[in-house]
Amino acid sequence: LTRFLALEHASMSSQSGNDGRGRGYGNGSANGHANGSSDANDKGKGSKSKADVSGAGKGASITVSSLHAGEMVDVFHRYCQDPNGYFMVQHATSGILHPSLGKTDGWTTARVSETWDASYYDPKDYRTWVEIQWCHPTWYNRRGHKLDVKTPSMITQRVMPEQIRQQSKASEAQKPPRLSLFHVRWGGEQVVNPVTEGAGGWGDTGSNPSDNYINTWEDVVFQALGPTYEVISAFIQNSEELTKLAPSILRQLLRGQHTAGCYFLWPISFQDGHEFPAYVQKERLLALMVEMEGAGVPTRFPHQSHLYKIFASKEWTGQTCLNPLLQVPLTTMVPRQAFATDPGKAAVNAIKALNNLAEARNAWNSKLSQPSKPKQISRGVAKLGWSWEAMDVTAWKSKDDLEEALSQLGEQPGSLVDQVFVQEWVDFDVEMRHFMVEVDLNNKSTWKPSHIVYTVFKSKEDGSFRNFDKMDRANCLETCFQNDDAALADAESQALELIMRWVQWLQGQTHETPIVVRFDIMAKRLGPGKAAVTTGELTELGGCFLGWQKGAEVVFNAMLRSCLRDTSSLTSYA
Repeated sequence: LTRFLALEHASMSSQSGNDGRGRGYGNGSANGHANGSSDANDKGKGSKSKADVSGAGKGASITVSSLHAGEMVDVFHRYCQDPNGYFMVQHATSGILHPSLGKTDGWTTARVSETWDASYYDPKDYRTWVEIQWCHPTWYNRRGHKLDVKTPSMITQRVMPEQIRQQSKASEAQKPPRLSLFHVRWGGEQVVNPVTEGAGGWGDTGSNPSDNYINTWEDVVFQALGPTYEVISAFIQNSEELTKLAPSILRQLLRGQHTAGCYFLWPISFQDGHEFPAYVQKERLLALMVEMEGAGVPTRFPHQSHLYKIFASKEWTGQTCLNPLLQVPLTTMVPRQAFATDPGKAAVNAIKALNNLAEARNAWNSKLSQPSKPKQISRGVAKLGWSWEAMDVTAWKSKDDLEEALSQLGEQPGSLVDQVFVQEWVDFDVEMRHFMVEVDLNNKSTWKPSHIVYTVFKSKEDGSFRNFDKMDRANCLETCFQNDDAALADAESQALELIMRWVQWLQGQTHETPIVVRFDIMAKRLGPGKAAVTTGELTELGGCFLGWQKGAEVVFNAMLRSCLRDTSSLTSYA
């Protein structure tokens, strides 16, 4: 959806080169706007509505009772609170040249502009916040625009007292951070649409490369840890810039007791040159992740590089489809060379391969005393790996349909696709999306989903699957299962058993159980009290919350706990 919906904020001030470069009072946290999206007239002492007040969090406490004008203080800067998206850099080239790199969250110094007393403080009234002037000399936004620090109105901002510490007293500002986060995010001129609305919308949290999503994540970190962390962010505007980041040097910038890398981009099998922000070549993103992991910065979003590749490539479908206990639709992979040379022949051979797999499945099932399944396959779907939002999934009902699907999917402009997946068709009544969070194979109390969303595709445009209805269990029971509660309960029981087999399978892919996985299980009512289930998708951390109201809170807190697992391995020179 992100690839095709019109951008809601095409004229962002700081990202498009307009002159809206003042600091203002904005707290852009998860408010539906990209950082730096303020109107061009929002300079210096801008305004702030009560709806925007969400920044202090439970993890920070007020330690100051009064401040006098001119007093030097330590202030915890938060990028999501800056309406024009400025961050600190140590040298101008870090902001001017891409990839731009700087500290987006962390301690710095400031001067109090007016006397302040805690007895008058109301967190809902920005006029009662502390007014300060930033002292750091060099600030840039993601588009390379420098903040005019010589003009007082440009560096004046009101900040919550929870983010201020007096320099005369011992505080978090004088200690190394507990956690150092390295964020890689989009910095191109065209901003990422959060796609908060619509049938396939991501809700208030937004799509995972968007500022909404990252701001929400950073809010959770601040609420949990208070001002005891830092964020070093790299803003990239194309795939090549990923190769310009030097992991061994970047590692030296992360001073925390714990470190974590988070990569808020969508890797694809296409060249640059498209119109879609935050889509980058998969090889270059994975190479950066591997090198950062090798430098001692573990990936915490979405997953460590090798596991992310397993999820995003979808190659697990072909590798597991003959295992009767995993219930994967029969899948064969058609290499690029086959449909590039003769798509008709490739389609014929793909259908033949599926039928060979059907014969093998029945033979395997017979030996394992499993139910037999159809031996003739004449319809199915074709899909790509490294694709997002179900954009590259096409149904086929004949050899001619499949021939066309292979060419259309694999030979799009800029395609670096090396294969297309061809699967058998599976009839189902509902797809149950299970959010499994922090599952521990040694603790059965964790063997249950944190949330389930029931979905049904409501349109199949041009053989594609994009829009779906989301519902709770009660609506699913009535709409999809003919009010047969026993059949739905049977489907749910089978689904959980199937999911735990997958968790066990994942233990072979990684020694650490993934923090979050969304298991999408297709279910069909067979008759009174009976149902059948099939694996639809294994969705990585970063998948859409699908309207789950507590999704961000639950998932991001689990993600934060994973960031605190391992202690930094950086050796001091002392």
